[in-house]
Amino acid sequence: MVSGALVTAAAAASPARAATGRDPDVLVIGAGLSGLGAALALEEAGLRVRVLEGRDRIGGRLYTLDDVPGHPEAGGNSVAGAYGRVIAAGKRYGVELDDIGLRAFGGGPPGLYIDGALVAPDAWARHPRNPFAGELKALPPGAWADALLKRNMPVKDPGRWWDPENAQHDISVYDFLTSLGASDAAIQLGFDTNISYGTTAHDVSLLMLASVEQWQVVNRNANARFIGAFRGGNQRLPEAMARQLKGDLLRGRRVVAITIRNDGAEVHCDDGSRHRAKAVVCSLPFATLRHVAIDPLPPAAQNTAIRTIGYVPITQVHIVPKRKFWESDEQNPSMWTDGIAGTVYAQRFGSDPKEVMSLTCWARGLDARYLDLLGAAAAGRAVVAELERLRPAAKGALEVAKVRSWGTDPFAAGVWSCYRPGQVVAFANELAKPHERLFFCGEHTALGSRGMEAALESAERAAVEVQIALG
Repeated sequence: MVSGALVTAAAAASPARAATGRDPDVLVIGAGLSGLGAALALEEAGLRVRVLEGRDRIGGRLYTLDDVPGHPEAGGNSVAGAYGRVIAAGKRYGVELDDIGLRAFGGGPPGLYIDGALVAPDAWARHPRNPFAGELKALPPGAWADALLKRNMPVKDPGRWWDPENAQHDISVYDFLTSLGASDAAIQLGFDTNISYGTTAHDVSLLMLASVEQWQVVNRNANARFIGAFRGGNQRLPEAMARQLKGDLLRGRRVVAITIRNDGAEVHCDDGSRHRAKAVVCSLPFATLRHVAIDPLPPAAQNTAIRTIGYVPITQVHIVPKRKFWESDEQNPSMWTDGIAGTVYAQRFGSDPKEVMSLTCWARGLDARYLDLLGAAAAGRAVVAELERLRPAAKGALEVAKVRSWGTDPFAAGVWSCYRPGQVVAFANELAKPHERLFFCGEHTALGSRGMEAALESAERAAVEVQIALG
């Protein structure tokens, strides 16, 4: 584990200042990338800003685990080539960006473990559990759906995935894959297992995946080979941004109500404090905003979106290997499994780029929800037992360092947002609309990009909207 001094230093990098007592012009809810980006832009425009953050740390869904060897990322894992705003922010706020391609992917392709056993790459096409058809039968399960969707995506202009003219494609991924002849067994293994969006193919819109594919194309065109991370962890970026704030930044202020008036708005926190301003910028994920009382309610479509937009459940188990068991069984420490261990990534972020500092097991979708039901301690034990079953050489060599559930985090309730079938047409153009003196930002409100870049894209838009409204 890292020393207490490092943890203390990281905490010190996340400032929390007492309120000055004077009402600001704008209240910003949330000290993640989008909230901080909006706050800094508003301050540059000459407005007084106060930021309210419910957590005790800065960064939102950017979260570097400083107390796990190699400081793996629990959220906000990498910076791709088209993350122009993110890269510029790092330069502006003095956070160095490193190319981590070799560290992230230097170990070669992960091992494939199906039904509790390792499957050799050249044996998968003939494996009895292989449900795929045709030339896609040779693809590993994690690549099947992506290949099938890319070949058959019916959205002609995915850059306008949100346009109502694409309404006929706002259907479930399950319905689309079955229309292509895919079996339930193929969909369950090739899409639902270690799912990236949604919990199953039934609750993800095809247009959602069109937006994901479009963003991947943009990044490939920008610099397909680049994958970066900020030195010391990606959370260092929002911490650096927070240090540039002139106004108040109050941590431990969980917002429970927002009251909008003709001349401004009032925000109520669970500690009993009330904060007034001419306008409010809310960066909360809708999965948490739906538990905040808003008076008056937003328009019907926007309010329904707040209460129903999906978020992806992910639970991570971070494990420190006490010995190099992969040298004993001569297999890659990284794995793709069809069980509760999910996808296992070897973290190589120590002084030696080849050294495995820790393992991160990503359980997604239904597997994440199952682990959440067990509770953190039992979930960690269950994943270790699964790894020992798959890799007998690992028995007694695995120590759980941290279990991180985004689904049970009250300030996130999931990771990235995910449109359900029918929701793109109904809500995509409604999410970000200002509601009187209440303005919205966050990755879920961006249309042109995703992830960290979407957070900063939305911050720019919200800051402009506030300036126009306040004259």
